[in-house]
Amino acid sequence: MKTLLIFPFFYLGEIVSGAMRVARDVLTPRPDLKPVLLHVPVDLPSDAHRLMLACLVSMTPGTLSVDQSADGRFLTVHSLYGGGDPAGEIEHIQKRYVAMVAKLRIPFTGHA
Repeated sequence: MKTLLIFPFFYLGEIVSGAMRVARDVLTPRPDLKPVLLHVPVDLPSDAHRLMLACLVSMTPGTLSVDQSADGRFLTVHSLYGGGDPAGEIEHIQKRYVAMVAKLRIPFTGHA
């Protein structure tokens, strides 16, 4: 229940942060883009959790979910800024997004 209350504020913060970064690059003459495809290890309990993660990443400015491995253990993410520190970007996605989605109780997933 606590996670459900925190989640909207967490995600709003991620959207605002991403939007500000993208807006800054749009408005400056020299964008700081470092695009990269990242393979993010994902350990989530259900397909619904993985779908939610992919949607959240895609709706955040500066990132886009591109693919998922056949076994669901990796999510391929295009990041506009992750090329400077790919490991840091992967860690951010895991510690923030994956951790938050893992705590959510999603209906119709077959787990309690």
